[in-house]
Amino acid sequence: QLHASSADTQEPDCTNNDNSPTNNKDRPIVAIIGSGAVGCYYGARLWETGNFDVRFHMRGDHYTVSKSEGLNVTSYYGDIFIPPDAIGAYDDVNDMGVADWVIVALKSTSLDAAPDLVRPLLARHTRVLAIMNGMIDEDLVDMLENDGDADADATMGESHNQHHHPAGVAAAPRKLTCCAAVYAGMALVCSNKLAPGRVDHSYAGKLTGALSASASEEWTMSGNQDAERQAFFDLWKDSKSIEHVYDEDLTRARWSKMCWNLPFNGISVAMGGITIDKVVGDPGLKRLAYTVIDETIAAANADLESKGADPSTYLGDTEKDAMMDLSCTMGPYKPSTMLDFTNRRPMEVKYLFRKPLDRANQLNCAVPHLSTIVAQIEAFQRMYDLY
Repeated sequence: QLHASSADTQEPDCTNNDNSPTNNKDRPIVAIIGSGAVGCYYGARLWETGNFDVRFHMRGDHYTVSKSEGLNVTSYYGDIFIPPDAIGAYDDVNDMGVADWVIVALKSTSLDAAPDLVRPLLARHTRVLAIMNGMIDEDLVDMLENDGDADADATMGESHNQHHHPAGVAAAPRKLTCCAAVYAGMALVCSNKLAPGRVDHSYAGKLTGALSASASEEWTMSGNQDAERQAFFDLWKDSKSIEHVYDEDLTRARWSKMCWNLPFNGISVAMGGITIDKVVGDPGLKRLAYTVIDETIAAANADLESKGADPSTYLGDTEKDAMMDLSCTMGPYKPSTMLDFTNRRPMEVKYLFRKPLDRANQLNCAVPHLSTIVAQIEAFQRMYDLY
């Protein structure tokens, strides 16, 4: 079910008319940074609506083939083909122009590259949606704000711990200056890049948005996210088959996605690279997955409690059952980290596995099974130099 909101959108006033979202163009520009399996799928769905000028940043053969032959996305919900005379494919972000939305779908292993790729696309009205794995949000905002240096403002970390209801966090968030808003995007989607110019979406696709930071006074002063929520819904409202929801609590939204990544992505890699049907089809591994979900939920709720969240918003059996049900129906899916491992590419370990484990330990939350899985994955990373 698609969710909607009746809140009014309030875009920041943009004093530079050349950067206005409605200046000298008919449709809002959506720039896709990281046009792989995830970026191409969600970008193609936006292109399909006809509402947006979607511009894909691509490299190498992927750029060459897409530019000459088009982008072919086969999908569980209906195929999309963007012909060569219609695709906005670019191999240089400096040629893409200022965007109204920037969708960042990079691997977290490439997070350091994000500022150079994203900042040329930003103006005061631009909104950034990072559909990425792991606890990357504070570092991404810091990098965009500080021109690539995530450590430039050591006091900024707490500013991204967004407001909760009604207790909230003690300190108000710092006002964003590089653009209008930065969102986290949590995608429950089975999508793989098959070849240059070819992406296959095999199952699911639910996208959860949560606010990381905003330039609006309403958010920085009172935690009001009405404008940010409405802008997110306006982006996806006409996209075929994209179930989209908005969570006002970034901490909860991130941990919710961890309830899939930590057990299923984790076990897949720790077992040497097995598909998800093998995880849920083996009784011992399925019990292990349930146990890791329980540990993840315990850590999530400890984190939420530490930030003053309302206990009624804590994670529980609903998330646990949803992640297992999803996994039991997705078939022989190859998670992204498993593919990186089996192809001996850099693995998303720091933000996807190590940071959640460190946070659980910091909260004195016992997660012994998760700790063992992360130790195995980090051993593989060291053994094969997958950094």
